[in-house]
Amino acid sequence: MIWRSLILALIVGHAHTRYVWSDHLYDELEHLLVDQQGFNSGANMKRAIEPCTNYVNGPQTLGRTTAAQWLRVAFHDFSTADVAAGTGGLDASIGWETEREENDGSAFNDTLSFFAPFVNRHVSMADMIALGVITSIGSCSSPSIHVPLRGGRIDATEGGAFGVPAPETDIQTTLDQFEQAGFNQQDSIALTACGHTLGSVHHAGFPQVVGPEAVTPNNTGGGEHFDSTLDVFDILVVNEYLEGTGKRGGPLVTTDNVTVRSDLRLYESDNNATMRGLSDSTEHFVSRCISLMARMLDTVPSSTVLSDVISPVDVKPVNVSLDLMEDESGQHILFSGSIRVMSRRTSVIDLVVRISWLDRTGRSSSVFVTEAKYDAAVQKGSGMFGDTFFHAFNTTIDPSLGISFFNVTVNDPTTNQSDVSADIVSGYPIEDRVFLMKSRSTVDDEGNAGVTAAVFSSSSQTIRNVSATFSFPTPQIGTMSPNISTLSLQLTSLKSTDSGYAVFNASTQLPSGIPNAYQITVDVAASLGDEEITDTFRRIKS
Repeated sequence: MIWRSLILALIVGHAHTRYVWSDHLYDELEHLLVDQQGFNSGANMKRAIEPCTNYVNGPQTLGRTTAAQWLRVAFHDFSTADVAAGTGGLDASIGWETEREENDGSAFNDTLSFFAPFVNRHVSMADMIALGVITSIGSCSSPSIHVPLRGGRIDATEGGAFGVPAPETDIQTTLDQFEQAGFNQQDSIALTACGHTLGSVHHAGFPQVVGPEAVTPNNTGGGEHFDSTLDVFDILVVNEYLEGTGKRGGPLVTTDNVTVRSDLRLYESDNNATMRGLSDSTEHFVSRCISLMARMLDTVPSSTVLSDVISPVDVKPVNVSLDLMEDESGQHILFSGSIRVMSRRTSVIDLVVRISWLDRTGRSSSVFVTEAKYDAAVQKGSGMFGDTFFHAFNTTIDPSLGISFFNVTVNDPTTNQSDVSADIVSGYPIEDRVFLMKSRSTVDDEGNAGVTAAVFSSSSQTIRNVSATFSFPTPQIGTMSPNISTLSLQLTSLKSTDSGYAVFNASTQLPSGIPNAYQITVDVAASLGDEEITDTFRRIKS
């Protein structure tokens, strides 16, 4: 039998990739990267581009595709970067720039309005723009192409510089703008080709490029594709251009209006050498696109420090929480959550997933063990990295003993081959001295919020300064990107218990009409003697 358990830091695949249990930036972005459909998917991000011909913001007869829009938004946000000055790049300034002629079309507000309900304290709109590119490419390619994701982008508070290349822009100005953003001539050509393997140019947005004859009852926006597979991220855009077949590179190559043949001017600027190089093989095209897309997404203001690469975790505890409960048998701590398992198999029913833990003093015991159960009817998710299976657990802990760490072991009794690649042994710390009591905390659509917390203190420690800080989205005039605001309040004591816990609570008023209560997070903190303990980034609604 193969037994594995997990470490506080999981090193997965890439030498610079790590998952840190207590780092909520990694935890939240990894969740959005992996859990995109089905169980635990939140707002179900993948629905927007499933299938890749889908347009999530309007009728399908418009001929628009959301996957291509997500790439366009990222390029326009990035392309006015000035790397020498350390300004611009992927910072969501595009949200403040949608009235500019160079950002014509509905793609920008379409995209930002869809991403807005995902933005929270640890995920910026700029991070969501990056994730949108990664999701489009990963979901619209087969086998799936994975551009690396980093987090930590900071949203701009105003519009940035002008200068997105337009169809009419002359070749030298276009190359100069790319150079200012850190991309040389060959990079510029290849990035454009990579970006134009999805989507179309529409008469509705660019009548100088696509004429009215493109408008039909089933294509009311008048879209002309860049290649013959508008919904597949593939090499065809290069091959059709070089061979003069299919769409021949799209309307920015073939339009009768010579002044707006911007792709043709760019591709021919080095006598098609870069395009011929890209055509060498699918593997070369994919490798080059991954590298260039990653550079584009990682072009940020010099004051921004990006995280390490965030990659999927094969076995991951999710939504793990503690709650202080009381019934006819007395008081106990409810320890619950799920263990997410990524598997190459179609089912993980035969996997045995166990959680064991140490008490508050670090002592182990044979009775500190529970088994997580998988319900095939509801606890399955999916995304561009494959299927995910959630094994739920729900057990009680003696509050006088508490909990300090837990381990996860996954056993596959049916095979001698590993089906799950996490294989580093250690455990996950969990704080039982201060925690949100989710069962007694509330938030409703009108913004009425109440928080209740449990605080454990030994007889030698004094409990002081018990507080809660809410983080929640608020609208900003001028952009579809929300601002994340905070509100802090002191909690007052309700009662003390025989188990050593004291219960505190408070209520407050948050803005009404927050579109996704999942964006509302709360940190609970208390001073125990000289130490401040925090239970951070908790959701009252999930």
